[in-house]
Amino acid sequence: MRSLFFLWGLLLANISVSSWGIRAGALVLSFALWLHAVTEKYYDKEVAVRLWIEVPPPGEGVDGDMVLASEVPSTVRVLVTGGGKDLLFDLDDDSFVLKLRAEGKNRIHRLTPSQITKRAADLDVEVKEILEPKEIAIALAPRMERDVPVRVQASLEVAAAHVQVTPVQADPALVRVIGPQQQVAALRYVDTDSLVLQDIREDVDVKWSLRHPEHTQLAFVPEAVRVRATVQMLAEDDLIGVPITVRHADEARLRPEPATAQVKVRGGVGVITQLDPARDIELYVDYAEYQGNALPVHSAETSLFEVRQIAPAYVDLVSY
Repeated sequence: MRSLFFLWGLLLANISVSSWGIRAGALVLSFALWLHAVTEKYYDKEVAVRLWIEVPPPGEGVDGDMVLASEVPSTVRVLVTGGGKDLLFDLDDDSFVLKLRAEGKNRIHRLTPSQITKRAADLDVEVKEILEPKEIAIALAPRMERDVPVRVQASLEVAAAHVQVTPVQADPALVRVIGPQQQVAALRYVDTDSLVLQDIREDVDVKWSLRHPEHTQLAFVPEAVRVRATVQMLAEDDLIGVPITVRHADEARLRPEPATAQVKVRGGVGVITQLDPARDIELYVDYAEYQGNALPVHSAETSLFEVRQIAPAYVDLVSY
């Protein structure tokens, strides 16, 4: 083969520079000859082989429904040998699989080439040696499943003149967690992946993945949730005739004077335009603060809108 390449080199050297078509054809043929020579040889190569752990069903060496509880690698590094053509063009991540059957609740398994299955019979590649890891510790544990609340990890920054009307929520709010009993029982919540959004001008509604805790063998159903929040344009309004109540008056027959107030509110336009002064805004004075003088008017807390101003800010108490 080396002499053949030498002859082609002499031929290329004697071809006229102006004969570009001939030179191009000769170069293509030279490459084809080189490729043929390379693919006909045998080589060694390090590759990753997918690891598949088989957990025996109940009654076959284990008590009850068991699941994998230990952290194992997804692939094993091995040394293979084969023809250049197969190594260059036909070898991929699914060419081999290492199948390992778990035996007993806790055991260290030695890995050998005999545990590796070749998925394509016509593939001219063989496994020579297990490189890393050479052994794997496998632990089994009783299977458990339960519903766990989702905690959204989100940072939302709304645009100017907009407001977030509702808190960030996950849908569904609970997910089914399946895995080793001890790991499932210890889980208080399932976090989402971090979500960062800026300059938000409309409602948030995105499908977002759940974050698997490190060093666990847990499965989530579903694997992702929808993260939602309502965002609206900012609006203000003055509402009149908002009633004022008296708290902690017990048996005393008292009423505020005046009995209503005007309230300036700010919030999402969809919320502000739908507010009912008598139903949606709660104003009150606290009789426990009464010392003979006018009492300040308070508004009950709400996350839907902001009470900016109350007029009058103080009222008297009168008997009736």
